Amino acid sequence: MDRDTPARATRGPGFRTTCLIIGVAYAVIGAAILVQGVATSMAAYAVPEPTLASPHYRDAIFWVYSHTIVLGLVFVVVGLHAESDRLKLWFCRVMAGAQLYYLVLDTRSSDTPLGDGLYKGPGSIMPSIIGLILLLLLLRLCPAGARR
Repeated sequence: MDRDTPARATRGPGFRTTCLIIGVAYAVIGAAILVQGVATSMAAYAVPEPTLASPHYRDAIFWVYSHTIVLGLVFVVVGLHAESDRLKLWFCRVMAGAQLYYLVLDTRSSDTPLGDGLYKGPGSIMPSIIGLILLLLLLRLCPAGARR
């Protein structure tokens, strides 16, 4: 068994690969939004023009996606350098909890029966779909570490 693959019954990427997938996803999504521009990217969700024009709103969204990039970098660094099974397990547990919280927030504001329609259009469910995939990747690692 290699360093990347803790004992687990399921097949799929190990800790390192999972962290790299999640980290790169977070960093690329955050960077893409910032490169596109906050006003341009959020206009796709039918954010009203007065809101888009607000420097407070642009600053808040800029902060959110800057945080997304930093979070991605944390995943990459931990994925590349964590060696302790205990650290890996707790990192997965804590980040799965955070990811679940982010999923609730994304779904809450989506234009779906589960959301309040704050953000409009079919694209408003994409953050929830991406968040669910990332959560499932993390959750499949948590029981593996508990069995060790």
